[in-house]
Amino acid sequence: MAHYFFHLRDGRRGYRDCEGVELPDDDTAKDYAQHVAAELIKNRNINARHWRIDVHDEQGQKICRVALISYDPRLSHLSPVMKKMLEESSDRCYALGEVIAEAHATIARSRALVAKGRGRPYLLVDNGDDILHGSRAR
Repeated sequence: MAHYFFHLRDGRRGYRDCEGVELPDDDTAKDYAQHVAAELIKNRNINARHWRIDVHDEQGQKICRVALISYDPRLSHLSPVMKKMLEESSDRCYALGEVIAEAHATIARSRALVAKGRGRPYLLVDNGDDILHGSRAR
């Protein structure tokens, strides 16, 4: 049995799975993520369509990414072409969210570096992220 982690991301923020789940193999982990995605999307609002579940193994390697929009039952009446267009649009919204989040992080790091250079107090951690080193704070 291997240990897998299922991190939920919305493009801007992430919700890390610190506990994980013991599963027999990568295919089972992907199936599990798809089941979780289906459960999450049916109980969420329309904004959750852009969320993703990133599946990682115990070494931190990404196994797969599952988009919640692919499991939204409210879209089942659409033609395959329309559903594909919505999924592609969702991918673009997710990517835009990632770019915006990275821009905000760059601004925060820049402000911290300027403050540090001037000998003033500066922000070390923002929402658990190490501002100056770009890693998760412990």
